[in-house]
Amino acid sequence: MKFVNCCRMNLSKGMFLLGVLIVLASASLITSPKGVSAATTPSSAVSYYMDTIDTGTFYNMGYQKGRADYYKSGTQRSIVILDFGGQPSSTTVSLRGMPDASLYQVEKAIEEYSHGYWKGAGSDKSSMVHIIVGTNNSYTVTYEGGQNFAKMINRINSHNNTYSYSDQVEVDGGNDMEPGYDDPTSTRAWVKGYDSANYYSLYNYGSADGCYHSNTNSGTINYSCNNGWDYEDLYYISWGAAPARPIPQIYDNSGHMAEQWQNINKYSVVTHNAYMDFSGELTQYGACQQSGCNYSLDNNPSQGWNQLYNELNSDPKTAESVILSTDIKWH
Repeated sequence: MKFVNCCRMNLSKGMFLLGVLIVLASASLITSPKGVSAATTPSSAVSYYMDTIDTGTFYNMGYQKGRADYYKSGTQRSIVILDFGGQPSSTTVSLRGMPDASLYQVEKAIEEYSHGYWKGAGSDKSSMVHIIVGTNNSYTVTYEGGQNFAKMINRINSHNNTYSYSDQVEVDGGNDMEPGYDDPTSTRAWVKGYDSANYYSLYNYGSADGCYHSNTNSGTINYSCNNGWDYEDLYYISWGAAPARPIPQIYDNSGHMAEQWQNINKYSVVTHNAYMDFSGELTQYGACQQSGCNYSLDNNPSQGWNQLYNELNSDPKTAESVILSTDIKWH
């Protein structure tokens, strides 16, 4: 069952196109945080940089999330990113500094998280969790790596469909794609590889390092970013490719990251007649509290969400009504 991002708007055709069925810049200047939006800030789910592929651990994580949703009043909708680090090869992930893990091991771990959530939710059959299984565009970034990642996501969903976990668990691929990690050509190739095999969406939960962040942007200029990237590259990996969706990092207190993504969305609307639908936003407050971070990059979930919401709604071309929130920490 799908609960976010069910459609993609194509303004050039004036209609909604159904999306595929699926399970999300460092600032150079420091200013005061953006103002608080009048909209209601949603509760934020916890995402994780993973250091294990132990199936028992994943079952327990899913079970605890399911129980937590069960005990909350009303129907719960949340995004949980499980980030496994970069791909040293097209069939492995770095597991955030631990011994490398195979994509098969990741697959089995996510199946157990799904099982745990389904079991933990108990009689609450309406709440759902959207799991984004993530890597990043560092190490070995290839077409084959993206292709294999998509095939893994397909197999996870086939398993979950068989056992009815998909009634409450949505699983998609994800990639923390950042200009500072790798060049745009290799990253585009990875996305094309994913697109060659995918049945489920791909969420870019990365940054827009060095991209223009002024509110005077008209949407007509393809501005450059760091490491040879530009708006067109960020548009492609976040929305232009068929499976691509954006869940941007909004880490910085200044609000520049939110401004960057509002500008990229405006570029998408004006240049491609394609409105980018932001399913959510990502902060790293939990990770900063655990191990420290640059003092200017520790937005809490409320701050990050309000920055992105306010920036997107500062222009009718990019206005957004529903954005979920997730905050990442170390497992």
